[in-house]
Amino acid sequence: MGNLTKKALLKHLNKSDKEDIIREVVTLFDKFKNVKEFYKSELAGEGNPMLSTYKRKIEEAYNKPNPKERTTNINLNKLIKEFKKVSIYDRELADLMLYRVECGIAAIKRDNKRSATFYNCIISTFEDAVKLIVADRSLDEFQKRIDNTVKNSSVGKFEMKESLEKIFQLLEPFDN
Repeated sequence: MGNLTKKALLKHLNKSDKEDIIREVVTLFDKFKNVKEFYKSELAGEGNPMLSTYKRKIEEAYNKPNPKERTTNINLNKLIKEFKKVSIYDRELADLMLYRVECGIAAIKRDNKRSATFYNCIISTFEDAVKLIVADRSLDEFQKRIDNTVKNSSVGKFEMKESLEKIFQLLEPFDN
């Protein structure tokens, strides 16, 4: 069989009765961690508990004594990639990414002897977050955090603040 399309899936689901579909979803839930995490966040009601869990993991990574920058960056990139698989809302992903930037800047405040790679990871995550925020048209919700992030980035080296300002200025007009 070739690539499965959404149309083919819908055709399959329309042919199936309710009990078969329920069995399939339960099987997917039992078999795949991502499906379980997706439903955990969907059925949580207000606020996604998975978002809080991932934020805590980011904070822990940046608060480790003597962290290895490369390992921290790799692990946080994996963490965000993992969250993308279980969250369907761009707003939540943007929130998590912006939180990573905020924690990264806090880490720089504690110790500004960081590599250019560390700064580049923070800057690229900020850019990805702002792109998501602008595309989701949720700039009003995040504006204060973005402003504070840019302001707080003045503690960084490698023209970090200027880079964040430039990113935001280039993307902001597209919100209209």
